[in-house]
Amino acid sequence: MAHTTTSSIKLVDSRDLLEMLRQHPLSAPFNLALYSEEQGRGGLLAAIQTICAPLSGELHCTAECCRAWEDGISQAMLTNQPVTQSCAQGFICFIVPLPERSDLPDCLLGGGVFEQSATVNRNLERKNHHEGKPLLLESGNTSQRLSLSEAESMADELSRSLPRLLDQQLHSLSLARTTKRLEAVQSLARDLADCTESEQAIAIVSEALVVLFNLPKVLIVLQQSGLSMTVHSTLGLDPESFQLDQKHLAAHFDNTSGHPEVLSGGELKIFFPGLETQTAHLFPLKENNRYLGAIVVLDINLHSRDQALIELLVNRLATRLESLKTAEGRQLERQFSTRMVAMISELSLVGTRHDLYQKILEMSSELLTATSGSLMLLHETEGTLKIEAAKGMTSSLAKTMSVAYGEGIAGQVAKSGFPMLVNDIERDTRVATKNRPRFKTKSFVSLPLEANDRLIGVLNLADKENGRNFTEADLNLIRTFTGHAVRMIDRAAILEKAGKFEQLAITDPLTGLYNRRFLEDRLQEEFSRGERQQQNFCIILADLDNFKIYNDLCGHLAGDNALRKTAEIIRRSAREMDVVNRYGGEEFCLILPGTSKKESVFVGERIRRAIEAESFPGESHLPLGRLTISIGIATFPADGVTTNELIHAADLALYSAKQSGRNRLVLYEANMEGQTLLSHQD
Repeated sequence: MAHTTTSSIKLVDSRDLLEMLRQHPLSAPFNLALYSEEQGRGGLLAAIQTICAPLSGELHCTAECCRAWEDGISQAMLTNQPVTQSCAQGFICFIVPLPERSDLPDCLLGGGVFEQSATVNRNLERKNHHEGKPLLLESGNTSQRLSLSEAESMADELSRSLPRLLDQQLHSLSLARTTKRLEAVQSLARDLADCTESEQAIAIVSEALVVLFNLPKVLIVLQQSGLSMTVHSTLGLDPESFQLDQKHLAAHFDNTSGHPEVLSGGELKIFFPGLETQTAHLFPLKENNRYLGAIVVLDINLHSRDQALIELLVNRLATRLESLKTAEGRQLERQFSTRMVAMISELSLVGTRHDLYQKILEMSSELLTATSGSLMLLHETEGTLKIEAAKGMTSSLAKTMSVAYGEGIAGQVAKSGFPMLVNDIERDTRVATKNRPRFKTKSFVSLPLEANDRLIGVLNLADKENGRNFTEADLNLIRTFTGHAVRMIDRAAILEKAGKFEQLAITDPLTGLYNRRFLEDRLQEEFSRGERQQQNFCIILADLDNFKIYNDLCGHLAGDNALRKTAEIIRRSAREMDVVNRYGGEEFCLILPGTSKKESVFVGERIRRAIEAESFPGESHLPLGRLTISIGIATFPADGVTTNELIHAADLALYSAKQSGRNRLVLYEANMEGQTLLSHQD
């Protein structure tokens, strides 16, 4: 591996050098420029213009003047001695060779001072005077005239002084620049800490690399899932001019210490085929012993101080990217959790067993973006697994397919009780050879469906939509979902055997809502999920106002119709993810998963306003002139950590709503404790 040496380190750039020389008394009278032979004739003309153009708006260097400069430069470089000469206009110029160092230009050019004995070109004078321009601009160093011998002495002394000046003043300038850059990097570190998005953090560092460190070419490589890497962005490079070898770069990361390093051209061509460069500084983006990518600086030799500053900035970026990624992961987890709750709630409303199986398969495929799959149930009497729901195959074909217990992939999973994750079916030795030709897929996941330690069936999912392989994260996600889904499958099977599949055991016969038994089961699930995922949920207790009076005035038949209509209004006003239950009599209870107090108020108010706006026969005879509803709300874990505690808190809030005038919503507060509850049968 190639490493830089001190002699190849760029101490300062040309701007630093010129700034230092302009302040030196020997060169201060002259206009200055720096020149390297690699710049060619165009660079020389630009340097001459810098020296001479400020003297007159009409003065332009001629071809003869340029040739004179070229001759002087050649002589100075050959003899390693300063050269002093004057031009046709009477301007003195000098060429001083700079010490032979890779970080310095070839020579210093000076000029723009009139020779003491020179006379001004009258044609130029007349032309400038005619156009109303001053002959000599004040920006030119024309107040001081020098003899050619004086200029020669100054150039000689300057040449002898340059090595010492470079060692002292340039070092001082470099330290000052480093201090400023350190302050800038510290400020940028604070800006990074305030970033809320990864792209924002990367943009801040990218700008700093270009503006603060003046880097010509930069590659930013980021690691995606697994070992997948991609070129995120380039600075000063055409991204189409090279490729990225993910395998070799990932292997290099695994075999290095994680510290910045200098790579040679051969290594770079392995990592980035087609990239035209000889050296590069590689700064790994590493946090918590995990590589997030790298920043690669090309075609420049960095001073050790600049390298340290860039490393500091890159480390700050890695820390922020990891932090943001962790936060994004938690957000995704919460989103998945919320989505999963909604899915389970949706499953609970499915009417038939076949629809339930198909819905579970569709939801599983959606979670893992699988293109095909099947849900197989175990028929214990036959000892076979049969497809009950399928995706990616015709229903007629699915009905004919079955697998013997213990045979094939699904049979092995059923017998072992362990899931199987296969990334390449042609190479995985766990997959029986005789079964491979049956599969057109490459990557799949198969897992057992168990309820109460009893095998129900097997779920199979194959081929992601994006073509990538399934991961352990996918397996964990689908196991969480199916853990809830199998309970519904098991319940459906039990109910079917009892001839009660239409949810007779868990629904209220009058309203069609879930009953109190189901409510208690779901509450236990929400408590477990809330404790595990540190997630809030709310319950709403809602009670029709003056319903006993309404029943007495209008009759029980009208009362039943009012309860059915109220149930439908509540179900319509609630969200898809909410679980609506008849708690008893004219009282209703809602579970609001993953919901804060503020969000629950919106749901509760929507229900209250909908009931208030609805017309019920005979309601004009009620004390309020219409049938209304009162609502109490409690939140887990702030208001209770058990079913009884949370129901009690919501009941106290409902009591407060009744006591304060009815037809209103009240949130539970700790000062409500000690109040005497009314029966709500009013």
